[in-house]
Amino acid sequence: MKRKFSLFMPKGYNRSIHLAMILLSFFGSLMVVSANINHSSTPLSLANVAVRQLFFFIIGYFAMVILARYWSWDFIKRHMTVIALFTIGFLIIPLFSTPRSGAYAWIDIPGINATIQPSEFAKISMIAILAVFLGDIRIRRAKLAEMMTTPAIFIFSVLLIITVFQKDLGSAVILFALAWILILIPSADQLRPLQRWMILLFIFGILLLLFLISKPGIAFIETLGLPEYMVNRFRAMSDPFADTRNIGYQLYNSLVAFIKGNWMGVGFGNSIQKFGYLPVAQSDYILAIVVEELGFLGFMFIFIGYGVIIGHLIIQSLSIRSERGKMVLFGTALYMLLHFILNVGGVTSLIPLTGVPLLLISAGGSSQMAIMMSLGICQNIIATEKVPVRRVGDTT
Repeated sequence: MKRKFSLFMPKGYNRSIHLAMILLSFFGSLMVVSANINHSSTPLSLANVAVRQLFFFIIGYFAMVILARYWSWDFIKRHMTVIALFTIGFLIIPLFSTPRSGAYAWIDIPGINATIQPSEFAKISMIAILAVFLGDIRIRRAKLAEMMTTPAIFIFSVLLIITVFQKDLGSAVILFALAWILILIPSADQLRPLQRWMILLFIFGILLLLFLISKPGIAFIETLGLPEYMVNRFRAMSDPFADTRNIGYQLYNSLVAFIKGNWMGVGFGNSIQKFGYLPVAQSDYILAIVVEELGFLGFMFIFIGYGVIIGHLIIQSLSIRSERGKMVLFGTALYMLLHFILNVGGVTSLIPLTGVPLLLISAGGSSQMAIMMSLGICQNIIATEKVPVRRVGDTT
């Protein structure tokens, strides 16, 4: 039966995820407006920032509700080839645009001073494609090569474009981690040998990362002939106070903002660091502005909001009937967690900065819309695929 069109969330959606997403989005919009206050800002320019943030939230919310109500596995399976090709083609378009900070990752939208970053939407495609091809496999005779060929080609193509041509290391890291961990979830017997090797390589990769962010590891990185800006990020992370006027400039000023903020902050709108000390305060370093102005309490608001969304997604994934549904919920939780770790770790000098936004908080229409769309898909799965809880005394 054809479903009646509606712009309300479906019955059975998770209200905690929904409320946390809205609160974080509006909090983030306020902080983006505050981060744009500088010597050249005017009431009109700040109003434009607020309107742009509201515009992307409305578009994202609309897309989220549509997906929450009308997401269909059958539709996705029928059009999976088109989705994969569209994603790859979408990623190629920025290569003909003007680079920003050396990366060809954005498409300029004329007339509204905004951009679209296709790699943010590629994360949704990555989760969906792996869930469709690897989740709920019932053909016991299917060979590993048959199961993995299409996903492997898609993963390789996406990572090649983003890493080599777009030069967007942050997005590549998240997409690679998403693909790697999602492949470990399906229970098909054919995947078991591959999964065992991937677990071992995952452990090795963690150990390698710990080595690379150590001083001996950074000395090793300097011998690899990598681009200077990549090496500088490791150097700045290792000692942000060694060169505060050059490679460690932004990271040093980020740490200054954290120190100034203390517990209660200097007050909303009163940040000093955003006045030229943090050139990308509204995006990469938004957390530094949050903490400087609102203190540790501001960080805790974000931390709790993320905890509610990620925690509920993981808990709900345990009660979903289908394996593919579990993969989408867990993949979206991982998507948010990776952004949180890479952004917070980068601006606090725990790991090298990757330029990854803090979802729902940083400026960026693409990241806002993409995570809201992902959450919309999750809400559909929660509403339609959740196993009902049986009460004591039920006989059916």
